[in-house]
Amino acid sequence: MKPGIFHVTFSSPATHLSGEGLAVIKSGTINGGDLGYLYSGTFIQADSSVSSSLTIKQWNAKVTGIFGPLKEFALTLTGTVSDDRNSFAVTGSVVENPQTTISINGRRLADAK
Repeated sequence: MKPGIFHVTFSSPATHLSGEGLAVIKSGTINGGDLGYLYSGTFIQADSSVSSSLTIKQWNAKVTGIFGPLKEFALTLTGTVSDDRNSFAVTGSVVENPQTTISINGRRLADAK
C-alpha cells in the first residue's frame, strides 16, 4: 500500500452493523480511529496480498461498536491491495472469538507526513 491517510469502512456480517473511520498507514504500521474506537497495529504486504494484526480499544464509552459492548479486542486480517496500491479489501476475525468476523475496505485520501 502507498503510505497515507485512508478512509476505512467496515461491517460485521453477524451483526449487520457497519461503521467508518480514518487510518494512517505507513512503514508497516496502522493507526487510526472513529467516533468510539482507536485502531493500532501492523501489516505485511507481499505483492497484492496483505495481512494485518490490529488492536481495537474503545475511547468513547457512549459509542457501541459493531461487535456490541466489546471494549478492547484484537483482529487478524488478510486480503488484497489494488494494483495502484491506493485501496485495499480485507476480511478477518476477532482473535478471542474467531466466529466474529469483519470486512474492511480502505481508500487512500492523502499523503501522511
